[in-house]
Amino acid sequence: MTMKIREPKDVAPQLGTIQNDKYEVIRPFSCNIVRTIMEPKLVTSMQEIFTKQSENLDEETPIEVDNSYGLAGNNKREFNITEDMLDTEGVSLLTSCLADISSQHYISSIIVEWRFKKDVLTPKHVEIIEKHLENMSITVNITSVWGNISIAGDFNPPHTHSGHVSGVAYFKIPDNIEREWLLEDHDPSAGLINFWDSRLQVMSLASFKVKPVVGDIYCFPAWLNHSVWPFRSPGQRWSMSYNCEVFNKNNDLRLDDLEKAELRKERTRLLKELEDL
Repeated sequence: MTMKIREPKDVAPQLGTIQNDKYEVIRPFSCNIVRTIMEPKLVTSMQEIFTKQSENLDEETPIEVDNSYGLAGNNKREFNITEDMLDTEGVSLLTSCLADISSQHYISSIIVEWRFKKDVLTPKHVEIIEKHLENMSITVNITSVWGNISIAGDFNPPHTHSGHVSGVAYFKIPDNIEREWLLEDHDPSAGLINFWDSRLQVMSLASFKVKPVVGDIYCFPAWLNHSVWPFRSPGQRWSMSYNCEVFNKNNDLRLDDLEKAELRKERTRLLKELEDL
């Protein structure tokens, strides 16, 4: 059984703007990638889960948590993370972390889209949408959470996820990985996650690599192609992945019928003013 939030998680955004002091918005392509740092207590709780799963790696993963046939990766162990692996506080910290960063991804994407649209709209249209953005009510449903334990030679081929947004978090990297990066003859790649844009063109970034850091968590669109490069160093790389569905209970950039009627009235008035000039 994968982890699900039994009741949808409501997140109250701050006036429709991303919390810049906590979340970093990265935009290498046409979509956002959002990064933040997990609470230390959550990192410790997750490391305890991975420590147990990293024991007896030469044995088969227990069938009740085995997720190797449901994933694209080639890792030593791939296991579902379930609620009963965590205490009450751990479940709360994890669900809050995933819901918060997923909602921030949604908000940041809407904000970017709005910045490109607002300059060509009428004042009433802008007024209506900006009220929407002040009253967003985000619901996040966590559909699946799983762990990956990688050793030297393991990798994830290019793949996408299901749902609306997905993410990856890091809890351990090999001790010698920094040395391995220095020994690579050009850009480091060992153990890095690589995001891919299909449009390989001049003056357009098509590949974006991220070095894993313990405590970091990234959120990105589920459709965004990504892969993980193998490393050679001894030791293990612990990462968690997840899929979420994100909904806004209220309108964001959409208009309801009453609002469309308001815009028709405004356009009629503006057209009359032009004719009277």
